[in-house]
Amino acid sequence: MPGGAIMERWTLRLSALVLALVMTGPAQAAEPDLSTMSAGARVAFTKAMPKGGELHNHISGGIFAETLLGWAVEDGLCVDVSTLALARPPCEGQNLRPVAEAMADEVLYSDILDSLSTRQPGFLDRSGHDQFFGVFGRIGAVGPARGGDRLATVMEDLAHQNTFYLEAMVTPQGAASAALGLKVGLKSDLSQMKAEIEAAGLAAVVDAAIAQTDVMEARAREVLACDTPNPRPGCQVTVRYLVQTTRIIPPEATFAQLQLGVALVQADRRWVGLQMVAPEDHPTALGNYRLHMEMVGFLTKQGHLAPAALHAGELTFDYAPPEHLRDHISQAVRIAGARRIGHGVALPHETDAEVLAAEMAQAGILIEVNLSSNEVILKFTPEDHPFAWFLERGIPVSLSTDDSGLLRIDLSHEYERAVAYGADYADLKRSARNALAFSFLAGEGLWSDPGQYRRPAPACRGQIGASEPRGGCAALVSSSDKAREQWRHEALLANFEAGFRGRSRR
Repeated sequence: MPGGAIMERWTLRLSALVLALVMTGPAQAAEPDLSTMSAGARVAFTKAMPKGGELHNHISGGIFAETLLGWAVEDGLCVDVSTLALARPPCEGQNLRPVAEAMADEVLYSDILDSLSTRQPGFLDRSGHDQFFGVFGRIGAVGPARGGDRLATVMEDLAHQNTFYLEAMVTPQGAASAALGLKVGLKSDLSQMKAEIEAAGLAAVVDAAIAQTDVMEARAREVLACDTPNPRPGCQVTVRYLVQTTRIIPPEATFAQLQLGVALVQADRRWVGLQMVAPEDHPTALGNYRLHMEMVGFLTKQGHLAPAALHAGELTFDYAPPEHLRDHISQAVRIAGARRIGHGVALPHETDAEVLAAEMAQAGILIEVNLSSNEVILKFTPEDHPFAWFLERGIPVSLSTDDSGLLRIDLSHEYERAVAYGADYADLKRSARNALAFSFLAGEGLWSDPGQYRRPAPACRGQIGASEPRGGCAALVSSSDKAREQWRHEALLANFEAGFRGRSRR
């Protein structure tokens, strides 16, 4: 947002702080002022801060290139030195070299790291957008067999950031489900298409997806030594999954992937919702956008059968003409019934944007904010990103990484970075709580007013932050996945805040 608006926001907050000091005394105003901290102090602070969870994490892009290359060496993969892409063996031909051999070449190794990340702006004269989305094809040779390793890596990284919940975006049986849709073909009657895909063998694909999840989780637990006397910190992270579906394939294939997703959410409690991925500005995605939203709304019964968190409004005029910035988010909310929006940076461009923003605030439709991703892909800076506008309109937000390895960031980095976008500690604290309150975890939450956090659930009044829940609160925490994760977070948060408030008094 403009510098003047940032200054106005800080002035209002300073006035509120002064009023709090007058009304309640210094003991009530012990929250840290991140804007006055040094960069190093802010990094250390946000690294230690409990951040609740991460709701927008593609684990396929969550791995740093160095780790991917280590796996590539173990798996005997190759690198195509002409495209700087990983490839499956045999490593024969003029341009193919074993990864282990390529890594011994210092210049080539550096170029490969640049090719598999966004660490070097303008690498090979590509835009950030093209470099970002192109990486997934260049790392495709590190296939599904490494799914458990990817999951373990992301879990361990979050645990070291005092963050213990993850909704991981994964594409289970993506090719198999898409094949069912292609076999049946596109129908104008969505009910007919759904029935024919079911009859074509969807149940077997659901079973295969559950088995694939079992294998992935078993491998993650093995990597993290979870069943040994010395488990690694990542074992403490609770994981749920969002079914990634692809928006740049034929629409009947997308429909079948969505149908698999709904069936999987109903069959396996580990799978909690749907997503749609791939560039929103791709011609196929733009051409089928409304149809996709109708498909999601139909299959999920607008979220009643399975909740959806949809990438929407990840657009600027650089990548789409104005008509596509006017209604993608409103369609996701009103037609598809999305409960969360990924990115959403085009929201101010929507027709009747203020009305839509108020609707989202009232309904509690959260925006998953990915600051670094938005800068790299869409060139948003703190001055023009709508993050502060979201906050001013009361839309719940939660910070996330998008693709932490590809972007070479972590979740703490996004929390530290948010200060430059106008966030204060209260905003960061709310973001962390929102990651659990607006998650798709099952059960009743710990708060009666998610997004505000002034009123605990009646059973837990007076107990938030205690070491153990009692009475009815204990019953709620033991019976609800969501309340259990929130209780853990509140205990971590109370301990964290006691620590920095104790230091402030010394």
